Amino acid sequence: MALVPIIQPPIMRALTTPKERVIKMAPIKRSVSPQTKLLFPVVVTLVTGLLAPKGLPLMGTIMLGNFMRECGVVARLTKASENEIANIVTLFLGLAIGGTMEGHAFLKPQTLMIFGMGFIAICMDTVAGVVFGKIVCKLTGGTVNPLIGAAGISAFPMAARVVQAQGQLYDKKNHLLMHAAGVNTGGQIGSVVAAAVMLSVLKGMGLI
Repeated sequence: MALVPIIQPPIMRALTTPKERVIKMAPIKRSVSPQTKLLFPVVVTLVTGLLAPKGLPLMGTIMLGNFMRECGVVARLTKASENEIANIVTLFLGLAIGGTMEGHAFLKPQTLMIFGMGFIAICMDTVAGVVFGKIVCKLTGGTVNPLIGAAGISAFPMAARVVQAQGQLYDKKNHLLMHAAGVNTGGQIGSVVAAAVMLSVLKGMGLI
């Protein structure tokens, strides 16, 4: 996941033309009501729970933070979860993983295979996203920048920032961040649902 800024740019450049990379997308002017913002995490959690129950713990946690921010009545908890709690959890997670990452347990063929599969997955996701972005670009008459398709992966918000950086590399006045963030959010939700469905299928087949 940390290699996303290194993996994605060459693929994005290889699959897009110079003309496509400088397409400027119109700013999003539509306002979203507070009720819609509040309903979004609730609806996503309910739909995810019905489609893929195994992904509900992760999706519920993600949407809880969204709900806390949008409801506006737990500002202290929202601030703490965005800063102190997030920093503490990240620190302990790093210490726990680092403390158990011994050489004999880490340097195994299975581990290298997982890394390889992750690398291939990010590459294929990026390819599929950019190709789909090119298709949408054609269908909309060239109003959609295909680069935002690369943000349709679970690396949130890293992939959106990569798209923004690549867009501004060819045109300093091209701002794709908000559009890419929307795609990135969809990619994150889709990844959780897809992984949960895959786990259910594999468990049903007796493979896990």
